[in-house]
Amino acid sequence: MESWIRRILLLASAVMALGWSCGNVSAKDLKPALAYNTVQALEDPTGKLDVDAARAAWHAGKFSARSASFGFTPAAIWLRVEVANGEAAPVTWWFDIGNRTVNEADLYSFVSGAPLAHQSTGTNFPFEQRPLATNNFVFPVSVPAHGATELYLRVRSTGYPNVELHPGLWRAADFRELQLDEDLVWAGYLGVALALGILNLTLWIYLRDSAYLLYVLSLLSVVFAVSTVNGGYGAAYRDFWPDSPVFQQAAWALSTTVACIFPQLFVLHLLEVKRRIRRIFHIVSGLSVLSAAISLCLVLATFAQLKDAAAFLQGLAISGGVALHPMFIFMVYAMIKIARQGERIAKFLLVANSAFVVWIVVDISLVLIYGKEFSTSALIFASAFELIVMALALADRFNQERLQRMATKQTLIETLKASESELELRVLQRTQELNVEKERTKELLYNILPIELAEELATTGKAKPAKHDSATILFADFAGFTQIASAMPADRMVTELNEIFAAFDDIVDELGLEKIKTIGDAYMAAAGLPKPCADHAQRCVRAGLRMIDYTETRNATNTFKWSLRVGIHSGPVVSGVVGKRKYAFDIWGDTVNIAARMESASEPGRVNLSAYTTDLAKSDFACEYRGKLEVKGKGRVDMYFATGEQVAP
Repeated sequence: MESWIRRILLLASAVMALGWSCGNVSAKDLKPALAYNTVQALEDPTGKLDVDAARAAWHAGKFSARSASFGFTPAAIWLRVEVANGEAAPVTWWFDIGNRTVNEADLYSFVSGAPLAHQSTGTNFPFEQRPLATNNFVFPVSVPAHGATELYLRVRSTGYPNVELHPGLWRAADFRELQLDEDLVWAGYLGVALALGILNLTLWIYLRDSAYLLYVLSLLSVVFAVSTVNGGYGAAYRDFWPDSPVFQQAAWALSTTVACIFPQLFVLHLLEVKRRIRRIFHIVSGLSVLSAAISLCLVLATFAQLKDAAAFLQGLAISGGVALHPMFIFMVYAMIKIARQGERIAKFLLVANSAFVVWIVVDISLVLIYGKEFSTSALIFASAFELIVMALALADRFNQERLQRMATKQTLIETLKASESELELRVLQRTQELNVEKERTKELLYNILPIELAEELATTGKAKPAKHDSATILFADFAGFTQIASAMPADRMVTELNEIFAAFDDIVDELGLEKIKTIGDAYMAAAGLPKPCADHAQRCVRAGLRMIDYTETRNATNTFKWSLRVGIHSGPVVSGVVGKRKYAFDIWGDTVNIAARMESASEPGRVNLSAYTTDLAKSDFACEYRGKLEVKGKGRVDMYFATGEQVAP
């Protein structure tokens, strides 16, 4: 594992540990004086049972001991708790029901069978109407000296949140300190999110890279979700919309709506999932749209305040969860698959999500084993860690692109320097050779011109043009060269062409052809000049077939595949040497033009012959008639493919 991944994982563990410690502060200092992991409960499906009927049900033994997690249910739940005081003075406890989302919460207090108090709260009330200004629903409970107070708690969810309670008795000072710590953590989280949001929004404005804008939108949706979903931090309700209980309820689903869209768009865009794993892209997109649509329906239904619609709303919430959870599974699968391909940013995203995974696993374990949820502050730290690492992922992406640009620029500079040094060395060597002896001049001319013309030029200082009544011209080039060249580094392209053309030079020398020149990816050679020969057509056809064989053999083991096509035509040409400082041997005539047309009309891996060349070479080579094909400036012309040498009977 790379060292940077180990460091980030260690940081994740430290952040989660810090979140746990800050969220729970101190097990001995800030904890309920009495926590109820099991309660005496009664379920009222109609929701019409009053407190007198509930007390009668208690005496009738209809209450039963059970966990205080009731799940999605439109029924009213009655809990009975008895709080005793063995001290000589009356005390007041804060009774925390351990929930922030129930729509209705009523607490009835009785002392010695006589009613003491009735307090109401819930998400249907504005924040200021809570018995105590706390994030959870908390009631003050008075207990007489050497006496007991009998509590009957009625809760009901008429919307879609599930009913999950973790009741406990608190000392007032401890609960205030706990809430203060929660508020500080939440405020710090908002500060971190604000700083990251401003930074990446500035980068988007400067760089115009949509990844930064998607990050900002993802950040806003995640912060909104953490601050509101399942009650989130009650401080969001208290500080931003305390007089809008309906919006508070709708915000839980609204935050899920945006959280189903922007984080997924950010990850899909950053990992290029549509290009890499198209099927996963469509699955995640579909599930994201479905989850967002269900959440939006919940938002609209909440604003509509439908009566007796709790079961319908809870059914929508369950359906949204069924669509939402597989989406995250597919997202993680895509991250793992792309990370295994060596993509650094996918590893960053996996690390970013690891804190949430740890939080979910620990939270579920605590609920199953102890009946207690993981600290909400730990959720804040997990979310903050995710946002920070995702921002680091963008920074690493920018840095990697910068390093790649620098490496490419450095490679180009080094290549140019090497080419320049090599050219300077060659020029110096040539100059020294010319100054030392004249014979070296001939060797240089032999590398540039045919031997006969080189000797003539060295002797007389000029070379006369010559007409050749019968010669054969060969043209070869590569199909699709423009596309290959655009995708290939410059130094690699030069190396590839040099290797191939060097092999062609060997073929030409071996078969007695004269290389004329190369232009880009085109290679031109001729036979029958400057020195005439009777088998010039056979030499060119044989050379063309060998070039094709060499290219196909090389393609079998080479990364880049080249498609060579060859065209050949025979006829009269004029040859000569041109140039004042850099001599060049070249040929002219209609024969050259037709040979070029033969090459352009050929196909990859084939040698295309004109009818005249075929007539000259057919005794030695098998030829396949192609028919009459259109040639620019010549009309329809007979063409043949050379398929191989004739096999002697």
